[in-house]
Amino acid sequence: MAVNYDDPRFQQVNNEKQTALNEVNSTYNNMINSTDKLYQDQINATNQYAEQQKELQQQQTDFALEKIEQNKEWAEQDYLKEQKGAYVDYERAMNPYGGNAEAMASRGLTGSGYAQNVEATMFSAYQNRVAVARDSFNRAVIEYDNQ
Repeated sequence: MAVNYDDPRFQQVNNEKQTALNEVNSTYNNMINSTDKLYQDQINATNQYAEQQKELQQQQTDFALEKIEQNKEWAEQDYLKEQKGAYVDYERAMNPYGGNAEAMASRGLTGSGYAQNVEATMFSAYQNRVAVARDSFNRAVIEYDNQ
């Protein structure tokens, strides 16, 4: 039996077939588009989250750097205080009108080798305090720089 392609019933079946195929294709295209939109939304949300995390990390890093710089400034202030304190103590000990000078004068040691030795010892103690304070400051700065 031969198929009559001109038969209106065949044309109707063929049209229904084409309509069904169009509906199926439309449904699949809608599903694909909605899936693509969902994936794109997920990608955008992930990128936004990554940006927020980068900003938070940068804020934490900036805060840590501020704290380190603050600690370095405090270490320098402590060093300067110790240096000034050492100088003040040295000046008090070397004061020609202070208690040490009077005690030496009452013993008759003013201008003696012993007096000069005491002066050298005091100066050495002053220099030692300054050097220790400077070394401590330098170590603190190096440690803060390493952080």
